[in-house]
Amino acid sequence: MRRAFTLIEIIMVIVITGILAIGTFKALNALFIRSVKARAVTELSLNTQAVLDQLSMLLYNRIPASVIGYDPSDGSVQPLGSILSAKPVLEWLGTAEEALTFRKYSGFIDMNRSSYATRTLFSPDSDGFALNRSEQLKFGHSEDIYGKDLIRLVFAGTFDEGDVAAGDPVNAFAWHGGRADGIFAIRMRQNGEIVLSGSPAYIYEKYYLADSAYAVARAKEIDKNAACIKNLPTKVADETLLLFYDYRPWKGESFCADPKGAQAGKVTVLAEDVSGFRAETVNRTIRLGIDMLRAVRGASPVHISKQKVVF
Repeated sequence: MRRAFTLIEIIMVIVITGILAIGTFKALNALFIRSVKARAVTELSLNTQAVLDQLSMLLYNRIPASVIGYDPSDGSVQPLGSILSAKPVLEWLGTAEEALTFRKYSGFIDMNRSSYATRTLFSPDSDGFALNRSEQLKFGHSEDIYGKDLIRLVFAGTFDEGDVAAGDPVNAFAWHGGRADGIFAIRMRQNGEIVLSGSPAYIYEKYYLADSAYAVARAKEIDKNAACIKNLPTKVADETLLLFYDYRPWKGESFCADPKGAQAGKVTVLAEDVSGFRAETVNRTIRLGIDMLRAVRGASPVHISKQKVVF
């Protein structure tokens, strides 16, 4: 009786075991890559949807004609509806939505009780916006918005486009060195009166109150060495999408990472792995688009693209 394996048998066992090990490794590696890609698809899909939802809520409370595309490389500005080639930065003026929600102003003017001669308007159901410090804190303001002159009024004309031509957004809304022809400093009184500091060409029955400008851009398009970027708790890559806020063009300010402007305001991270961000107007709505791309080791990158319309 034979009591041992021959050398050939041992070699065959080793070869077969090696083949099975290689096959098992490849199968497990394929399963791992598939799992990683599935997780990346889920994460990117959720992230793109979250970003679009957040931006749509902010843009819903915009002053319509104020939305522009801005290119920091040459300082050019165009209204969103007239952009012929994509601009890397999207900017707009936001309304004082918290005060409107708390019924501090109505957004409408009683033309019969208003006086163009004295620049005094009567706004029904308005009792003064953030009359004292405690009320301002209720509305989420950490600063004295009146004492620091942070609020402006913009009239809404035809289709809520404002009382100035949207074709001149720089001088209409003070973007990047403009004159702010369509923006007026005000003082609101408790009895519903609004006193304008300037003399508008026309007074309309509807108005907006603006308390901040907003900007959205990828990090590669702005000044990544700005202090507000360096102070973020996370490392900012070129593909990081950022939201800038709490700055006021009518005070000569630009967002805090504008390489050409007087930097002011704050910044937060919206998303990472953003390979593209775009916005355009279609039938007086804003169509947002975002692309996300994430590399997967040993496989092709995962790419997600989504769009959303803001009315």
